[in-house]
Amino acid sequence: MEEKLHKYFTTLRYFGHVLMNKLLSNGRGVKYDFKISQLKALAAFKEDYPYTMNALAENAMVKLPNMTRMVDSLIKDGIAERGKSDQDRRKVLVRLTAKGKRIRTQFLANRRQAALSVFSMLSEKDKRELMTCLDKACKILEKTVEKQ
Repeated sequence: MEEKLHKYFTTLRYFGHVLMNKLLSNGRGVKYDFKISQLKALAAFKEDYPYTMNALAENAMVKLPNMTRMVDSLIKDGIAERGKSDQDRRKVLVRLTAKGKRIRTQFLANRRQAALSVFSMLSEKDKRELMTCLDKACKILEKTVEKQ
């Protein structure tokens, strides 16, 4: 069983790599000049409003010091900015700049297109079977996560 799990996780990791390369190249040969950590930080902004660093770290599923470095990188590139909360001046909030909002919108559209492109190679039968298996796998894995 351990050997099979290793094979499954290797396949999933490889698939993630293929999907990320497709996303970074935008399918048009245009390479984005982003680090994976920057894309992960960008995706942590789930809505268009300011976030605390803790909320961003939770959304990105990374530790706070890592999120701080990721956000610093976004700020350096003019994608995000830090500010203070109006209610609590001690609280630091991070929001996307206009440039960051444009990049995030484009990134999400490209991510969706990359996934559709990868899955377009499957037959309808394979797509249905994959969705059924993924649904079952996620339900089982959610039980494991709940126990953690």
